[in-house]
Amino acid sequence: MALQDFDNFYCSAILFNMKQEKANGTTLDDLANMVARGFEGVDKRFEDMGKRMVIKEEFNTRIGSLDKKVDKLDYQMGEVYDILKRFEENDILNLQKRVQILEKAVRALATNQTSK
Repeated sequence: MALQDFDNFYCSAILFNMKQEKANGTTLDDLANMVARGFEGVDKRFEDMGKRMVIKEEFNTRIGSLDKKVDKLDYQMGEVYDILKRFEENDILNLQKRVQILEKAVRALATNQTSK
């Protein structure tokens, strides 16, 4: 098939397709309008998205701020843990002392009871 024959065939196919589209009730202009309507509002959505986006420096600043806050919370949690650990250790030692005192008192009472 020669190039000219191909061009003629291609043009004929386009014309045939256009006639068929008109017969179906849909023209290329109708399709173009449908596509255009599909893109309506896209610019608004991009504009809205642009307002929500931040520049890299601002993002890095926010991340840096969050890192500092997390580090501060981590430090504070460490302090709270240390305080609780000291209270636990002191409470355990105090309870051990109290149990020892009670055990001595019970032994003393038991000795007094058996000697009578």
